[in-house]
Amino acid sequence: MTIPTIKREPTVIFIFGGSGDLAHRKLLPALYNLYLDKYLPDNFFIVGIGRTEYSETAYLNFIKKGIQEFSRRKDGIDEHWK
Repeated sequence: MTIPTIKREPTVIFIFGGSGDLAHRKLLPALYNLYLDKYLPDNFFIVGIGRTEYSETAYLNFIKKGIQEFSRRKDGIDEHWK
């Protein structure tokens, strides 16, 4: 018996509070782990919305720091980071 493949549609997720503690500690590291486990579609985008103003580079550094601190996978983050 073969397992049917699931077609993954392009997806955009909006995180309201994208600069907050929940996103930093839980949501973004969890999405990173789903990405590594290949559960996310190829065309997957995250839009973070928050009250704290960040430049694009500063926000990406904020996300990366959260992943480094709170992801269950600590190794190889720089290899996957684009």
